[in-house]
Amino acid sequence: MDFENIKVRVDKPYPKIVGASADQMTVNILRNLAQSRASELTAVLQYIYQSVVADKSADEIGAIFEEIGIVEMTHLDLLMHAITEFGGLPKYEDSRGNQFNTNYINYSVKLNEMLNNNILSEKRAIDEYNEAIKCVKNESLKDLFRRIIEDEQLHIKAFKYLLDSVEFLSV
Repeated sequence: MDFENIKVRVDKPYPKIVGASADQMTVNILRNLAQSRASELTAVLQYIYQSVVADKSADEIGAIFEEIGIVEMTHLDLLMHAITEFGGLPKYEDSRGNQFNTNYINYSVKLNEMLNNNILSEKRAIDEYNEAIKCVKNESLKDLFRRIIEDEQLHIKAFKYLLDSVEFLSV
């Protein structure tokens, strides 16, 4: 299969945050997006895990998981910086103080299960960002969330394409 043309990042910059001021509600939203069970940190670790596991049977797919994990790492970095801009500390915990836990990772070894789970996770992430857009007041932060959503939508397309390929190849 030809996986070279799979895009994992929208080719435009991420908006800068302007006009940030201390706001605990915004910090809590950012912490949940960055470090909760359904978060960018979970996605980073999930996709890096999958890149290693998938490499054993399909190295091209493993490389795509890794590329998507790197994009998610960019999202995590942006959110961690935003936490500090809105007056918080970027600790690895959600808004309730629950520390990040690697039990959040799905340790499936079957490619079709990984891909189906990833599609659901990306859809959940988009829902979380859309909900966050409704709740935060800072327009530049809303723009950042919208830009991240564009990458997440590309990830869904990539995972669906890979899923179709895996099913076709019976991998």
